[in-house]
Amino acid sequence: MNRLTNSFLLVLFFPTLALAIFVGFDFPLEFIRTSGANLPFKEYMFGGLALLMAILAANRSIRRWVALFTIRQTDRFVFHTKVSNERRKRVIVYTLLEAGILTAVGLALYILSSESILCSVVFLVSAMDNLLFLTIGLPRFGVGLSKKAIIVADREVIVLYFSGLRKVSLSQQTLFFDYIQALQLTFPVDCIPEEDRNEFLHNLEAVTDKDRVFIQNLGEWKM
Repeated sequence: MNRLTNSFLLVLFFPTLALAIFVGFDFPLEFIRTSGANLPFKEYMFGGLALLMAILAANRSIRRWVALFTIRQTDRFVFHTKVSNERRKRVIVYTLLEAGILTAVGLALYILSSESILCSVVFLVSAMDNLLFLTIGLPRFGVGLSKKAIIVADREVIVLYFSGLRKVSLSQQTLFFDYIQALQLTFPVDCIPEEDRNEFLHNLEAVTDKDRVFIQNLGEWKM
């Protein structure tokens, strides 16, 4: 989810950057016989781009906070654990890096053109949201297994439902979940502390329908 959102934000960033450069440096636009500073409807262009980026950032933020609230309700899960220390360290590094990039982008856009302030605000607010989420969520990041789904709540939000599941297999550090209609989703094994993986496996086997779901290559987790 986070990678997809960042990809869309990157796609929207390039036209925003180009527009900020043309407007900020007042470059001539011969094909429409005007210049960047006099570009018609530039306020609407910046506003439209800011709105699209705000929708993407808000959707990511809402999903993160909802997942964090859900994972705290431990009574809803047959298995629950905190994310592993290894994954927690990666979450800290990537979240701080992401917040730093968002801040730099927001400031750069405003420096290039003050008329891009709405776009700058979107990036800066998203950066602050990242830092707030990391501060509040770090002690609460976890993995939950219920009778209906698996959820991982940290920087990434991973939800794997059991409905339509046909096969579960392990390869290296990844669990593969194969569904009907050739859909395959993955689950990172290293998000679970090593000492809890055996318990996770037994609970996973307990909640899956043995008549419909084939479980393969998980023997190395069994004790």
